[in-house]
Amino acid sequence: MKQFVSKPTLITGAILMLAVLTSIYLEARPRTAPGQGPLTDIQNIETLRNQFNQDAGKTRLILLVSPT
Repeated sequence: MKQFVSKPTLITGAILMLAVLTSIYLEARPRTAPGQGPLTDIQNIETLRNQFNQDAGKTRLILLVSPT
């Protein structure tokens, strides 16, 4: 019986299909949890203080991230 498609072609096709499906899945999922507002990049301490005090009584999280 003749083989119509070689094994390397099938493997390459499967990898491409997996890559496409993975990219579709990653684009379709939400970036934040439902009900969560977007993250804010605060440039000065006064803005941080005002927003922190405005949300008294709520759960708050402050992340300090350094590129180094």
